[in-house]
Amino acid sequence: MNTIQFSVHRNPQPDAEGNDTYHVRQETFGTVNKQQLMAHIARHGLLRPELLEMAMTVLEREIVEQLVFGHRMHWNGLGTFFLRLGLREREDADGNPVKPHFTDPSQITGNDVQIEGIGFTPDAEFLNLLDEQGYSFENFMGRGMVGHSATYSRDEMERNVEALLRQRGFVTRHILMQYLGITDYMARKWLKSLSTGEDALLRAEKTGSTIVYRHR
Repeated sequence: MNTIQFSVHRNPQPDAEGNDTYHVRQETFGTVNKQQLMAHIARHGLLRPELLEMAMTVLEREIVEQLVFGHRMHWNGLGTFFLRLGLREREDADGNPVKPHFTDPSQITGNDVQIEGIGFTPDAEFLNLLDEQGYSFENFMGRGMVGHSATYSRDEMERNVEALLRQRGFVTRHILMQYLGITDYMARKWLKSLSTGEDALLRAEKTGSTIVYRHR
């Protein structure tokens, strides 16, 4: 039986009674890229990899086209793809990116909106494949342990990231979490901050399904 590793994290805000509440996250260990997946498919003789790659290329383009046309895209047995929209960041008085805060909906125009990603809602048939695999859950950190982030100033974070860049040539979200003792949320927040703006320390590159950050 497969074991799914999880960790426990405190929510940023207490509940209505002032008590701390918690949520769980899956602990992942690396990313399987396209080349590794194709090699796996070839080894097991499931499908000719080149045919799968051609089909996936067509499907990717069709999904994007339908989303831009204002449709959700439903693939029976798999799930539904949809656009996730959000408000475009602006710069505050210090030049830092911030989300706009609207109190009047009439002030929101098309210039304030951006595509933030593509959402996916799986069909029940797709989720049932997980049950067919069989799995149990195990606390990666040990029972009663709560994940938390170490606290860094911007100068400290930049020095730490510079050191990791010298050692490895790149950083990822998981590298920051592992070496600097910060949560997934804080790693994402720091990487976004350090890769935004004219004087950004980092530049982001997509490698397979992983975002890799290198020195700008």
